[in-house]
Formats: sequence, structure tokens, C-alpha cells
Amino acid sequence: MDRRNFIAAVGGALAYANAVPSLAQYVIPDGQVRLVFNENPYGPSPKALAAVKDILSLSAYYPDSPTDYPIRDNLFDAISSKHRLTHDNLFVSSGSNEGLQAALMAYGQDGAVLTPALTYNDHLGYAERLGVSIVRVPLRDDLQVDLDAMAARVDESISVVYLANPNNPTGVPIDANELRAFCKKVGSKALVIVDEAYNELTANPSANSMVDLVRADGNVLVMRTFSKIFGMAGMRIGYGMARPDIVGRISKHVMAWPNGVGMTAAYHSYIDDEFIAFSRKKVSEGRAMVNQTFRDVGIKPVPSVTNFVFADIGRDAKTFRQAMANEGVLINGGYAGYPSYIRVSMGKLEDLQTFDRVFKRIFARAV
Repeated sequence: MDRRNFIAAVGGALAYANAVPSLAQYVIPDGQVRLVFNENPYGPSPKALAAVKDILSLSAYYPDSPTDYPIRDNLFDAISSKHRLTHDNLFVSSGSNEGLQAALMAYGQDGAVLTPALTYNDHLGYAERLGVSIVRVPLRDDLQVDLDAMAARVDESISVVYLANPNNPTGVPIDANELRAFCKKVGSKALVIVDEAYNELTANPSANSMVDLVRADGNVLVMRTFSKIFGMAGMRIGYGMARPDIVGRISKHVMAWPNGVGMTAAYHSYIDDEFIAFSRKKVSEGRAMVNQTFRDVGIKPVPSVTNFVFADIGRDAKTFRQAMANEGVLINGGYAGYPSYIRVSMGKLEDLQTFDRVFKRIFARAV
């Protein structure tokens, strides 16, 4: 296809997408910069897109059964080979959020869930609305998870401990050795869930992961997602790694049939080392740009190892967020207990240049 026909085809596709609500949700309006959901705008992997294209025509049909998914076996082969696990150590869910919710429903019946006060909260709020008790422990003054305070709070009333590493929305990692010791200590009393949604974005993913505790039959669930570095947020695929008995208990609460199209994309993304390296590089470049934007106006950003940056802007974050949105730049901000903090996700580099201009213009005036 020549350039003229290609452009015409893209234009036609966009016009059709805007006319059909089910497709329009995936079209970002012209001029809008979306730095709010910690997505990877460079995804999905080209290899994943090519593989999905080949099977879309089959997606009208259910498989023979919820367990009859050869592509899931391929995905599990790749994951188990990398982490030296077996298929019995794995389950798949509709994004990691469904797996997290399932774990809280499976184990939250036995007691309360202990969590940092500032962390990823969607699944916690869902479980709380369904009657699961949530106990929140404040972060330290340096925004680190207070492992000592959390360990001291674990007693017979606590059945689950939830931690995100690196934490969201701060982007701050928990020291791997300290977290490993915490999991071993607390795991004798409660299931420890370690949400590693952003693990692949850290400098040393293997060293920072708690998967070794799964291999050692620890009382630990490690959750991962394809929504972040793999750029597949809209395809909704996550997976958990744990002892077989933990996997079995949680799997009873995973409601959805597996997403065959999503798992196909996930498998081909997982083995696409070139795309993963490219994404890590772009995220690093973007993070440096956002950090510099903050420093240029005298703001010290929180050191992040993820695809988002957390910063205290010294004014009401919700008001500032709305002012940014009014100029087409979407960010997050205004967290409970941290009303002057915003979180900025890594977009494409050209989007971050727009963020730099708009942020500085709004920050320079009274908001």
C-alpha cells in the first residue's frame, strides 16, 4: 500500500471508529495528552498485533471448555520456563485486577486485609464494598512502605497482607531483601500478596521479584499484568504465581472465561525481547523528561523506578489537575492524605513535550 492509500485507510478507520461507540473509546481525541493511567503508549508489541490479526475471525466462538485454551499452555510454558515454576503455580485473569480481587475474596473471608494507606486501591475498594475488612497502615515520611509497622500489626485478625512493589502512586520500590524477610516472617500468619505490576520496569526485575518465594513454597502470591510494559491495557490479561493450593483456592473466585485473543497477544508480547527493551528505553527517557520539568520549576520529584512520577506541587492537586485537563493534558492527583501530590504517567515523548509546556504555563499562574 502506498503512502496516499495508507493515509486514506487510516483516516477512514478513524472516521468509522468515531461513528461506532464500541471503537471510539479507543480513539484519543485530537490534541489530548493522556498521562493518567500508567499505560505504555508504544504497545502492543508488533508481533502480538500480527498474531492477533490471524485469529480474530475465530473469536466469535467459545472454546470447547473454559480450560481448553492451547494458547494458555503456550503462555504458561513461557512464564514457567522463565521463573522455574510449573503450570500448577499459575493462573490467568482478566487483568491483574481480577486476580487481586479474587485473592481478596478467597482469603478475606478469614480475616482482614492489611495494606499501606497509600497504594493501588481499586481491588481493595471492591473487596471492601463486598464486606471484606481493610486495615490501612500509613507510609513513612519518606514515602516508603513501613514494613516494621505492618509486621507489628499482623495478628490473628489479619488473613491477607497486600503490597505493591514498586508502589503505586509513589513509584518507590521496596528493598528486595527487606521485603523478602518481611514475607517470610509474616507469611507464617497471613497470605502475602505482592503486586508486581511494574516489576519489568525496574533496573533488575529478577532480583526485585518475590517469585523465588513461590518456588520455595512460601505463603506468597505474586501478581503480574500485561497492562504496563507490554502495552496491553485494553486486552485485560494478568496472571498470578503461587503454590498450587493457593492457586486452586483463588481460581474458584476468578469469574471470567479466559480471553483467548488477549492471551495470544500476551504470549507473543512475553517473548518479544526487542519490544520490551524498546519500551524500557522509552520509559526511561520519558521519566527523565518529566523529572526535568519538575526540577525546572523548583519541584523535587519522588525518585521513581516506574513509568510514572509522583511529585508535591505545593498546591491543591485536584484543582491543578482540572486546569491541566482544561488544556487537554490528563494527569492524576489529589490523593487521600496527600492533597498536593500529582502523578504523571509516561506518554510518548512528544506528549511529554506538550506536558512540559502546559505544566509550566499553569504552574506559573495562581491556581
